[in-house]
Amino acid sequence: MKNNPNRFIKLFILGLAVLVSLFTTGCDRNDLLKLYGYSRDTFMQTNAAQRQESLARSTAELLRQGRYDEVVHTLEPRIVDAKTHQSLIAVHDILIEGVPASIKVIDAQRFHDGDADITDIVLDYEFPSGAKATSSSTDLIPARWVFVTFEIRSRNTEPGLIEKINVVTSELPIEDINSFTFKNKGASQYAAFATGILLSAFTIYSAVICMRSKIGPQKWLWTLFMLFTVTLASVNWTSGQWSFKTISFTVGVPPIPANLTFHSGYGPWNLTLGLPIGAIAFVLYRRFRRGSTT
Repeated sequence: MKNNPNRFIKLFILGLAVLVSLFTTGCDRNDLLKLYGYSRDTFMQTNAAQRQESLARSTAELLRQGRYDEVVHTLEPRIVDAKTHQSLIAVHDILIEGVPASIKVIDAQRFHDGDADITDIVLDYEFPSGAKATSSSTDLIPARWVFVTFEIRSRNTEPGLIEKINVVTSELPIEDINSFTFKNKGASQYAAFATGILLSAFTIYSAVICMRSKIGPQKWLWTLFMLFTVTLASVNWTSGQWSFKTISFTVGVPPIPANLTFHSGYGPWNLTLGLPIGAIAFVLYRRFRRGSTT
């Protein structure tokens, strides 16, 4: 019995619609974390470097208080020079422009450098909107957020010393900056999303066709094979930057070769793209098998 191509086209379109819906409505980070019993902050604590976080928080408070000599003692001696004092004053001036409504860790990453660990701790200072009186009127100061990054070098159990302090101000909270949205996205993100949807729809379409095929027990082997994906690339959804990975294999149920993931409670979403080798192999096998029987 010949297959009806219109039925398969409708199946493909239906799978495409379902995947688009899942990608666009199932990406609320708070809801996903709740499924595993976390909030954003408790999830951050699972990867937190407590000694380094404590050093970052205490140094930031010293900066807010203008206690520069004490801050210098937390710095790597080799980075201290004649410009250090002025640089610390500049950070101080940013951090005292109002009373922060909250201070939280929004990123914590650790790297190895020889026998030392390099830890990046990012503190988020939220300064709410307020009024500022001038000689002739009262100006409204909009809310703003200040992200302070501390790069800390440590060895063994010591908290370490700070190698770098970087400050960035923002008019948007980190939750909005790194949310999954199509607003203000470029060709890089749209191309990645379209590729992920098409690859996933093709894989699901191939799996359904396999399950409906009359090829005996082989269908179960093909179905298992379709669970394997060769991971090739990852796209930072916030920046649109592509990174190509060394070839690695992943197994997913259901067999969807594109996945949205995050590694931090506040960090960017990453769209990973893979090659559905099982689905491609089955389609080629099916075409060859049908061709050999005609």
